[in-house]
Amino acid sequence: MISGITLTVFYIKQFLGYARIIIWAMIRPRVELAARLLAAESQLAECTRRIRQKQAPKPRFTNSFRLLWVVLSKLWAPWQQAVHLMQPATVVKWHQSAFRLYWRWKSRTRSGRPPISEEMRTLIRRLSTENPLWGAGRIRDTLLLLGFDAPCEDTVRKYMVKSRCPQDGAASWLAFIHNHVDVSWAMDFFTVATADFRFLYVFVVMHHRYERIAA
Repeated sequence: MISGITLTVFYIKQFLGYARIIIWAMIRPRVELAARLLAAESQLAECTRRIRQKQAPKPRFTNSFRLLWVVLSKLWAPWQQAVHLMQPATVVKWHQSAFRLYWRWKSRTRSGRPPISEEMRTLIRRLSTENPLWGAGRIRDTLLLLGFDAPCEDTVRKYMVKSRCPQDGAASWLAFIHNHVDVSWAMDFFTVATADFRFLYVFVVMHHRYERIAA
């Protein structure tokens, strides 16, 4: 069985081979590059035709090949026009998988939120059952007053007992939005992942009535 170190060395050598091709192409004359491009495109067209007609098996791409196309998709605008052996959506999935693997590796030493004890869960359920009008914040404040190391409001809300009986006379959320649309604003904050595994932070504010957006 091939070890992980051997595979890593193989992928590095293959990616360095791609880099050597790019450097070689930068110093060759345009006529020679055009001839080589025509030769490569003609062979690729024949290979694609045989795959589509099921005369040849579909290729199995290496991780170096996937990484190369992830980089190309972020640095070269018309990259979708050069895709022949796979779908553009496949390249996008490769980038998403690489992003997940990167952040999984980066957070490998970080521990998640510690689970709360069964005693705390039972107490949260009891307080929410005996006080159906209390929200997660009120229950958390009560736990702090009782001397407990209370979890955050989201965790409290997770273990609260949900009331099955709707409150009488309570207006629906849709009616509330309709009555206050003139003075209502919507806000959102999200991140966009880049090719080098960084984040772009975006803050959006929108007026409900005029649908004006300020980012």
